[in-house]
Amino acid sequence: LAGLISTVAGHGYIATPAPRMPGDAMKAACGQQIFNNQNSDHYGNIQGELQVANGQADYDATSCNLNLCKGYKFADNSANIQTYTAGQVVPIVVEIHAPHTGTANVSIVKTSSNSVIGSPLISWDVYASVSTGTPANNTNFDITIPSDLGSQCATAGDCVIQWWWDARSIDQTYEACIDFTVGGSGSATPATSAPAASSAPAATSA
Repeated sequence: LAGLISTVAGHGYIATPAPRMPGDAMKAACGQQIFNNQNSDHYGNIQGELQVANGQADYDATSCNLNLCKGYKFADNSANIQTYTAGQVVPIVVEIHAPHTGTANVSIVKTSSNSVIGSPLISWDVYASVSTGTPANNTNFDITIPSDLGSQCATAGDCVIQWWWDARSIDQTYEACIDFTVGGSGSATPATSAPAASSAPAATSA
């Protein structure tokens, strides 16, 4: 119950393009209770998932890897791949059901290492503010696919576009991932070593 309460305390997830969703591969990796929790409400935070995990015997932290796409697996979403080209502008819509002041960014993440490739595509140093309300550009915005990815994201499952929102004052982190491919072009920018879920956003004003 505590885990369920925590995950519904605040809500946020990508609406479009179609993001990763929970499925059988996630259930096998993360356990029945986490799967049930996320299948009923995919808007919750990672810390809430961890609370649920602490009470279940079938949770495998390494296989589940909650800090990558909240544990949602490519195998459950392999029919849901976006195809982009270098320089393409991609509109993104996010649903926020309950704001919590924090920071946020959208980045391309290498899934094999859970590391950010290059710099964030867009970032906010104030996001979903409880004092001012959530401005339109927090939930409806464009990103541009970089031209220097090379072939790093040419194969489905190798990369995701990750929306990351961290409400540090209340210790709640939200993530959503879009699976995509992009054809090789230019010289590849290496991925940074910092885990995607704990990467500090390159702050810009909302």
